[in-house]
Amino acid sequence: MNYILDGANRSSGDEGVVGLSWVIDLYDRDDLFDYVDNDEVVRLSGLRGTGGFRNARAVNKSTGISIRRILQPGLEAVDIGETLWQRLLNQTGLDAADFDEVLLCHSHVNPSECRSLARLLTERQPGLRNRIRPLNYGCCGYLKMMDDAVQTLDGDPEVNRLALLSVETPETWHDASDRLFCGIVSAGATASIVERDRGLPVSVARSEDFRVPMDRRPNADPLFVRENCSAFSFRGEPDERTVMRMNAESVFVNGIELMLDNLRAALDSIEIDRGQRVVVVPHQPSGKLLKALIAAASGEFPHLEFVNNLDRFGNTISSSVPTILSRLPEVLQDNQIPPIREGDHLVLLAAGICMKEIDDHMSAGHTCLTWQSNAVNSGQYVPHTATAPGAVTTTERGTVD
Repeated sequence: MNYILDGANRSSGDEGVVGLSWVIDLYDRDDLFDYVDNDEVVRLSGLRGTGGFRNARAVNKSTGISIRRILQPGLEAVDIGETLWQRLLNQTGLDAADFDEVLLCHSHVNPSECRSLARLLTERQPGLRNRIRPLNYGCCGYLKMMDDAVQTLDGDPEVNRLALLSVETPETWHDASDRLFCGIVSAGATASIVERDRGLPVSVARSEDFRVPMDRRPNADPLFVRENCSAFSFRGEPDERTVMRMNAESVFVNGIELMLDNLRAALDSIEIDRGQRVVVVPHQPSGKLLKALIAAASGEFPHLEFVNNLDRFGNTISSSVPTILSRLPEVLQDNQIPPIREGDHLVLLAAGICMKEIDDHMSAGHTCLTWQSNAVNSGQYVPHTATAPGAVTTTERGTVD
């Protein structure tokens, strides 16, 4: 029995009406992040004395990740958000007034944190006043924002350009001694522009929240719970705070099924001509889940090509999919996939926690893009130029000192 996607696919209407243009990230900014390697994950996972990873090799085998990011000491989410916003303006030459609305996903166990971040950003960047829509969407956040953006542009002809920001600091709402999370979650920050008549055409953008019934759970426990407890920070310091706990077995099984159903729906909604490829850009939850997803999907759709960006970036919640888009040439090369070509299709895919109903719901979605070389060559779609961790960083006007 599959999850049923109710209603018709929400699309952007005539091809090219809504497009994805600029996509950037902050991962070359070594001044913003510290790095957590697998040896440190071993230490963190053993802080309670039991149940930790045996060694770094075991961490890599379980997670598929070699390095993760946490914020530099003294920095907060607002510092990352302001730096991200300034980079977007600097690289595009646009101003806050050029955006009709700014969608901001900042996932957190406390829903008020996203609203607080939006308020702090507005105080530092007055041009954002009355433009930010704060969203606590979780791992499906980027696909949900794409859905929101397409609906907004379709529904109001006066709206022409939206910014989608994802600022994720999972270190602030996870317990570093919880081996289900300490080896996978990582800070992330990305910015995209969705606008009318520019960029890569969006043919479909869709997301939903799904109730996971008891007969689809291997056990009766809630999918996720909030817990007020003694926890550890990702620097190994004891702390009293609210963290998220996960029912890993139930989330694993249903996450795969939700992404498979969304993949089927996405493929049903696009026309694939002879010679055109389909490259799938999935959310990056963990190495085990990605392997299981790809194995299941490849048996049904052997012609698809999947990308994996986990090793150097980890699970960056809503930032994972746009990070791949930001670094698409690099990611394709790393996955030994030929460069994307004219007319090829990109299917963006995600499933994960439903922040509104964490105990028995999960969120999932998909977005379909068509690759058009003229959008790239004319500067209408501009992926960020990537640099590896440890490279010389750039310092930009208006960013954190």
